[in-house]
Amino acid sequence: MTGRPRWHDYAAAARVRTPADLGKRGAGETLGRGEPAGLSQPLGRSQPSGLRGGERLVGLILARARAIKQDRGILSHRDASTARLDLRLAGAALTGWLLVLGLLRASAGVSLSLAGFCSGAALVLAGWLVLRRRRGKQLGLLAGTALLLVCLLALLSLVTGVRLAERLSGPIAETIGTKAYVTVELVATSDAARSRAPSRFGGERYLVSARIVSAAGGGRKFEAATPVLVLGSEAWKSVRYADRIRTAGTLTASEPGSAEQALLNASAAPAAVGSPASAETVNRIRAAFIVMTRPLPEDARGLLPGMAFGDREQQTDELADAMRRTGLTHLLAVSGANCSYLLGFVFLLAQSCRVSRWCAAVCGVAALVGFVMLVRPEPSVLRAAVMGAVGVAALLTGRRRASLTFLSVAVLLLLVADPWLAGEYSFILSVLATLGLVLFGSRCSEWLQRWLLKPLADAMAVPIAAQVFCTPVLVLLRPELALYSVPANILAAPVVPIVTITAMAALALLPLLPLVAGWLVYAAGLPTLWVAWIARTFSELPFAALPWLQGGAGSLAAAAAGGGVLLALCLAATWNTRREGQEALAGRARSLMRPCLRLRSIVRAARRPGRRTVRGPALRVGRRKDSARLAAWTLAPALAVGSLAGWLDGQSAGSASADRWDVAACDVGQGDGIVIRTGPSRAMVIDAGPEPGPMDTCLDQLGIESVGTLVLTHMHLDHYGGMAGVFDGREVGSVLLGSAKPDLPGEVTAELRRQGITPERGAAGRHGAEGSASWSVLWPTKAGAGGNENDSSIVLLVEVRAEDGAAFRLLLTGDLESEAAGVMLRGLGGQAPVVDLLKVSHHGARNGGTNMLERLQPRAALISVGKDNDYGHPAPEILSALSRHQIPVFRTDVIGTVLVELRDGRMLVTGLP
Repeated sequence: MTGRPRWHDYAAAARVRTPADLGKRGAGETLGRGEPAGLSQPLGRSQPSGLRGGERLVGLILARARAIKQDRGILSHRDASTARLDLRLAGAALTGWLLVLGLLRASAGVSLSLAGFCSGAALVLAGWLVLRRRRGKQLGLLAGTALLLVCLLALLSLVTGVRLAERLSGPIAETIGTKAYVTVELVATSDAARSRAPSRFGGERYLVSARIVSAAGGGRKFEAATPVLVLGSEAWKSVRYADRIRTAGTLTASEPGSAEQALLNASAAPAAVGSPASAETVNRIRAAFIVMTRPLPEDARGLLPGMAFGDREQQTDELADAMRRTGLTHLLAVSGANCSYLLGFVFLLAQSCRVSRWCAAVCGVAALVGFVMLVRPEPSVLRAAVMGAVGVAALLTGRRRASLTFLSVAVLLLLVADPWLAGEYSFILSVLATLGLVLFGSRCSEWLQRWLLKPLADAMAVPIAAQVFCTPVLVLLRPELALYSVPANILAAPVVPIVTITAMAALALLPLLPLVAGWLVYAAGLPTLWVAWIARTFSELPFAALPWLQGGAGSLAAAAAGGGVLLALCLAATWNTRREGQEALAGRARSLMRPCLRLRSIVRAARRPGRRTVRGPALRVGRRKDSARLAAWTLAPALAVGSLAGWLDGQSAGSASADRWDVAACDVGQGDGIVIRTGPSRAMVIDAGPEPGPMDTCLDQLGIESVGTLVLTHMHLDHYGGMAGVFDGREVGSVLLGSAKPDLPGEVTAELRRQGITPERGAAGRHGAEGSASWSVLWPTKAGAGGNENDSSIVLLVEVRAEDGAAFRLLLTGDLESEAAGVMLRGLGGQAPVVDLLKVSHHGARNGGTNMLERLQPRAALISVGKDNDYGHPAPEILSALSRHQIPVFRTDVIGTVLVELRDGRMLVTGLP
């Protein structure tokens, strides 16, 4: 399709000479190349006889214009179907993205050095191109592309280096490196969000992204511009975006490449200093909106704030899990979909009012700016706004080639604005979803229109294209496939724009017309019940969340499955369009003979070199169709086999996940039940919980068939009551127990007599080894024996070795109380062991104290405790100490049976599926 302006076509139509004109030339006429004789004179002078009165000229112009317009329409349709995507800028965006990912894990000096090198290379290349131009040589497309790429890399390297240096300028770098305790003043860059992993920190914790503006520590006060992630107690629940607050805590470095430079473990409640008036206005509107949702049903109260402005704090955990299993979680985040609905609605509304396209675009941009300001201009919201705008442009214009260019520009602009977006999964998923819409959104709709009406085909094309591109990344976050994601999104799609637009209108009218806003809130809340019903219904269906292969192999398998879906859809649409009968048979014959026909045309062209061979577009299209068909038939079986293998591997991984563990804390309720793996189907068991059933079930799930040593730390029912479950169907080698009394409880004596086992008393200095585990008793000593039953608990130090030779130490403390723990630690003197995992004494009770936490400083802690117990375990003082010392804690009352695996020198903690 030609890119020249339309007036050229009309000028070409005017330059048409009649046969009479061809035989005449007026006196003094000079004709340029291709210039018709009749138009070389100014208008108003006498015209050639063939154009008397101008009527012939007007008729010829109109006829020619209609012909050209018709030809342009045909060519436009043909070019639209055969045009190739312009991948040059997309390649530059991908190169810049990978560069930023690498630089974020390097130092600022590396980034600035690379920026200087690229700048020098750009100057040299530019000078060389200027010199070639002066010498009259043409500049190739490759040279210009290379210059653009080098300049882009220089810009990204410079921005990344400057931002890295800004983050760590001044004494803040030393403060983070030494894990110093500081008093800071910071500005919140997000709302407080409840931690979704309470097992890691213990209790209800809140996360706040913030930027340190000043800090004081080590006797000095200094300014900074360092982004941090604040980990705070429930007192941080009320922190909102743009709040300026003062607090204190310990700074530790975060992982390389993280969006936050450090983690601030806050030990003090936030003290509000102030916030901008605009932020206060937005906070009041959002709070009033949430208050207005209280009359709604519980599911509507949980979903509406999330679908309106991304607030998921009102959502229940049960509904959140259902949304995740059905692939609807993205509806509760401020994503490109929200921006797309808003832009599309405003754009179509403006066009329905018969305004120009430019005016409609301005209205859409204004609405988007207002939405971003209302939702808050966080980096994720800005990213969603840009990607949503690109997605709407792709769908409304249907220009896949231009849309890919727009997407590439958007990626580059966002990376320049915030380089740390390169490593965020939300950014990656947003780009992939938009890319799916750009590349396959309209194609999927065309394929589906072979069977469905266009509105329904469009509705199905969007989730299919987005899901295919996002699934390879989603399985990296959670190795499972939401099998019903596409139908769930299709069913939810009709109400999502209604909820979004109505909620936005309610937020806009809330300061002016609160009564009308209340009606709109209620009107927006009722459709969310449909979304909740879809999530709950589909999540309860069989295979709602299919287990999948983990890691890179799972991502490749998911990509293969998505490619197979698109190929199958394309082939099905192609087969559906074939005509039956003789015409279809002739078409197949021509398709098979096309290579021969092309070879014949080439031979004829070679025999007659003077004649030009016209190669019609139909021949090119047919060749591409043949290639696509051949690729489809070649790749489809491989993709199907790869997808099936990935699904089967994921199923076996999900069912055999209990085999990958070294230490397990069984969920036995209010009690202890620790299992240490010593070999295939063999283990060492420490305590058995209060009842036999849960302990027996846990050992069955873990695949334990024989127990080398059963240790009963002391004679309290929550530690020995389930010992019969250990003996049930298993061989037990020996029993080691502790007690302050000379006589054992009757049920213990009877069970041991029934099993024919003579128990032994545990005392300090006793040690042993079983398979991959070795153990030694640290307590009770002879001096410490004879106290209460808790203080007579056996304290066991166990060292577990993995297959690769790595080892970690586990300290099991029974119900040892604070005073006895202090005596034990003083007895160890300077030989206190290095502990990787500490079982917190007495289920986290207050009388267990914090001596061992402060002295041993373990890498992680484990609390075996019953859910909603009557004792108040674990105590807030213990959880506070764990948080203060930055010790992650895993609790059986939160995640059930805890599995600890030693892999590559790291502890991987999961729950039993």
